Amino acid sequence: MRYLVTGATGFIGPYLIKRLIDEGHTVRCLIREGREGRLPPISGIEVFTGDITRPDTLVGISHNIDCLFHMATLGHMSNFTGTEELFHAINVQGTVNVMNEARRSGVKKIVHCSTVAAMGICQDNPACEKSPCHPHHAYGRSKLLAEQRVLQMVAENNLPAAIIRFSMVYGPGDPRDILKLTRMVKKGFIPKVGKKPKLTPLIHVEDAVQGLLLAAEKGRDGEIYLITNKESEPFDRLMEIIQDAIGTPKINLPIPEWGALAAAAAIEKIFNLFGKTPPVSRKNIESTLADRVFSIEKAQYELGFNPGINPAQGLQETVLWYKENGWV
Repeated sequence: MRYLVTGATGFIGPYLIKRLIDEGHTVRCLIREGREGRLPPISGIEVFTGDITRPDTLVGISHNIDCLFHMATLGHMSNFTGTEELFHAINVQGTVNVMNEARRSGVKKIVHCSTVAAMGICQDNPACEKSPCHPHHAYGRSKLLAEQRVLQMVAENNLPAAIIRFSMVYGPGDPRDILKLTRMVKKGFIPKVGKKPKLTPLIHVEDAVQGLLLAAEKGRDGEIYLITNKESEPFDRLMEIIQDAIGTPKINLPIPEWGALAAAAAIEKIFNLFGKTPPVSRKNIESTLADRVFSIEKAQYELGFNPGINPAQGLQETVLWYKENGWV
């Protein structure tokens, strides 16, 4: 089959591309000009240069394509540097631009990648695809609106698209949350905030790729599927796994919830005054303190999704990769 992958130079993209190439498929990657060097060193990749915010650069991108994986996004790590307008331009209008071109080209299947950030802090435990969504920040709001636009195109234009919502995706090469936590642990800053479990959903990138492929094969048009582990992990347990993997002493700094929230708000304000990206925000702490639990029953039943990598194994593997590659 012939696949088109947007967001090919992100974290998940190279894993997906390698899997598709290994299985004998043809892969076309959409990348922005000047980012060719960030593509994985895999032979057989077809490169298309364009910008999802500029429809004129997308003409022909999906010609003769069977399946599109739309993963290009302005991610949550840009919450402090991206404006509401920029998130909308890339995550919402950019998605519409890609979908319009795919529809004109007659792409047979589309998997649009979203995130549980579109749901915010859910009251349901576990939350499912039908749980009310209350995004917590600009990134989440833009991802929810992008989902709504895709679903509208499914209903009105017969767009052959399914949507998946990832929880935190991690693994070797992850430059985001787990790297930030690992660097904190190495510096000896290991906060233990409050006494709640702080249940945290996450999924290894290899399992995430499996979810993508299953959604392409079996996902129903106009449906949303949650792709995460079967169980959320206590946040402090994740920190312990990272501590063990990096070899730091198990010394934790107890912090009451109110103290963590106040400190994060102060840090955010100070960094913003100097035009710097703060390492943490009040909204980060609010999300961490919440027990976020998601049901994957729909993905299990309809897609046959069954994540298999235990966080203890996956996180140890990830931290070892960081150490071997000089990231920590």
